[in-house]
Amino acid sequence: MAMRRSAGLAVLVAIFMSGTSRAQPAGEAGQLIAQWKTSNALCRNAATPALEAIAACEQRDTYSKLLSASNYCYGPVEGAAAGWTSCGGDPAAGKPSAKALQDAALARATERFQRMGGVFVLPATINGTSTAYFIVDSGASNVQIPEELAEEMKRNGTLTDADSLGQRRFTLADGSGLQQRIVRLRSIRIGERTMENVMASVSPARSRALLGQSFLRRLSSWKIDNVRNSIEFEFTGSF
Repeated sequence: MAMRRSAGLAVLVAIFMSGTSRAQPAGEAGQLIAQWKTSNALCRNAATPALEAIAACEQRDTYSKLLSASNYCYGPVEGAAAGWTSCGGDPAAGKPSAKALQDAALARATERFQRMGGVFVLPATINGTSTAYFIVDSGASNVQIPEELAEEMKRNGTLTDADSLGQRRFTLADGSGLQQRIVRLRSIRIGERTMENVMASVSPARSRALLGQSFLRRLSSWKIDNVRNSIEFEFTGSF
């Protein structure tokens, strides 16, 4: 069920678009790194309320994209925890450093689709315990999970009242409206990569799970390989 983006579910934080095509001065990059650390701490703090946690994670991922566009790389630093450092190399000449290439490889993952019911689906682990098979749908404003999956997670205690975000109205592709319950998914794990605090809608029982824009827009990039029946996606600064 493809959905057009609803005004009621606009991005929770401003997406800072200006200046992403040029290298940021060191001072500005330092401010972005500090803002990234603040957002990352809120994003990963289990005590952060659901809506604030989602906003903090989206904001952190926006800062990650800005830093990456400014030739900064996120990854392990010798003798210290992972962090942001200059990639080096000569990006103006199209020559990334060895560190930039290594960090990009660490952040990129490829997962194969599986065939189910005549369509290709992508298996994922939700909230650490439940398995769902998603259709990648860039036209859906949010991740969507069927009612029975939400009830399963409620029974095993991984989806609680603290994750509830109320009811929202969506506009469908044919122009009709639909009221759905909105929840915070604490994690979506695909292969070896995990995204925390993702907004999702709960659809009727026996409907398809959709991997929509509340997941896809937070990636640095993603693409579908129809020859290998796989998806390649890249997280930046969220190991």
